[in-house]
Amino acid sequence: MSAAIAGFEDVRGLGDDELRDLLERGRPEERVWAIWALALRSAANIGELAHHRDPDPGVRRNLAIVLAGHGELELLVALALRDPAIEVRAGAMQLVARLAIDGRLDPELVTDRVRHDGPEVRIAVLGTIFANAPDWLHALARHLLDDRDPDVRYEAFEALVRAGDLASARGWLEDLPEGEARLALMRWTAPPSLDASRTGIPGARSRARVVAEALSSASRRLRRLLVESVRAATWRDLGAAIGADPQLLAALLRRDATELDRVPLEPLVRATLAEPHDHWLRAIRQRLAAVEHVPVDVAHLLPELHERCARRLADLELERERWRGQDADLEIALEDARVDVEATLDQISRVLVH
Repeated sequence: MSAAIAGFEDVRGLGDDELRDLLERGRPEERVWAIWALALRSAANIGELAHHRDPDPGVRRNLAIVLAGHGELELLVALALRDPAIEVRAGAMQLVARLAIDGRLDPELVTDRVRHDGPEVRIAVLGTIFANAPDWLHALARHLLDDRDPDVRYEAFEALVRAGDLASARGWLEDLPEGEARLALMRWTAPPSLDASRTGIPGARSRARVVAEALSSASRRLRRLLVESVRAATWRDLGAAIGADPQLLAALLRRDATELDRVPLEPLVRATLAEPHDHWLRAIRQRLAAVEHVPVDVAHLLPELHERCARRLADLELERERWRGQDADLEIALEDARVDVEATLDQISRVLVH
């Protein structure tokens, strides 16, 4: 039968049984014509689509929507399985997946095509996954975290984020090599205008801030990569992931030293106690000088900070005596450090008295 078919006009005169046989056995273009002819007969009121005698892929994607809307699910599935254009199969399979979510089609139709079709189809199906998605879609997304295509892996990750499966999403990020993890974090935190992927992140907060909150319990390595990869590193966005970790705070300030002015007093004090050095004592002293009464979350840390500064002051005095007359530049540096620590100690004593 195929040998005598030269175009759509030859197909449209066939009977329904012949069309369905052509749909199963015909050449790719014959299958398109068969679906088109069956659709014209089955879906009433299809409007402008009826004027296309040899529909291009864009028209066929619209056809998929019409078929779904008219309940022509058999033809929709045929389009999803047999159309020669990957973009048409992807659009049709996304509709099939949504119908499978609603229980109107067998989920196996979706999972089978995901296993056997191209990345575009897998990404289209992943786009249907949101909160309250059925378990089979969650399992599909977790499976695609190991896909051979990097875009599919990333879309599976974002699908799990949208679905609320943060444990699986974080686990995937944690296992990535550093280079791929950076790229994933850059995509995840990119402003919507720079990244068209769907994330379900509320617009009221920046994407970077929501990501930081989601990764607040992740490993230090992953949180460091976040601080280093985000487009604009700010305490406001990244504070939830940085906390009082001195290494992460240092990573933030390497990106933008002016952010020190925006770091609250409590994490500054905790970071100084966790990894003793003098880097942030001046900022702590300035914050203390600006208040009469220290916030409760800081007040209980001040006795330990006072003791730490007193020990540091004694160590600096010993160092200064040791190098006296041997290295003028080092003596000056030690004296400057001693003055800073002593001034901070005075401020701590003042607020402790109050």
